[in-house]
Amino acid sequence: MLKNLTLKALLTVAISLYATIASANTYYLNQSNTLADGVNYAQVDVVESAGSLNFTVQALEPTNWKFSNFYFNLIGSVGTVSLTDLPSGWSADTNQNVSSFGVFSDGAKGTGNSLQNLFTFTVDSTVALSLANLGANLDGWIFAGHVQCQDKKDSPCSAVEDETSHFIAGPGTSEVPLPAAAWLFGSALLGFVGFGKRNRV
Repeated sequence: MLKNLTLKALLTVAISLYATIASANTYYLNQSNTLADGVNYAQVDVVESAGSLNFTVQALEPTNWKFSNFYFNLIGSVGTVSLTDLPSGWSADTNQNVSSFGVFSDGAKGTGNSLQNLFTFTVDSTVALSLANLGANLDGWIFAGHVQCQDKKDSPCSAVEDETSHFIAGPGTSEVPLPAAAWLFGSALLGFVGFGKRNRV
């Protein structure tokens, strides 16, 4: 009896943790309007939590470059959207045409003195949002942004043919719906279920 109760408790905790893992996606912005496509220029991690979407955005390549603005596209019935916990000097923005990547429903922009290499913010709404509300715009992109070199005195831009900024978008083919650990965790869940059935025979 005790073994069955322990198994059920472990299974409940495991399912709860698995559901938490399954509500996060990682995306890569690997398209550029001036540089080579197929390079992971930035990473976007989105966690669904209690009807809100928590974003972590990080510039990856070229090194030393930072975001001056970032946009995303929401689809479906999203209610009235608001962005909170933005970096200092940043403000929410809507319906922006980002270079050659089309119009995005929502986003944020900074000032010249508030560029960000890595930043976080939360998207709330009058209705519960989920990862399913992140969808492609008419041009096929979910995210886009403007990335630029902040400190030209240190010449971090010289490695990319004197480019000082470019627009990026994604995801291309690099979306990661679940971390590999989640699949292993799912296998463990199946193992728990199989173990419980075998013990009842």
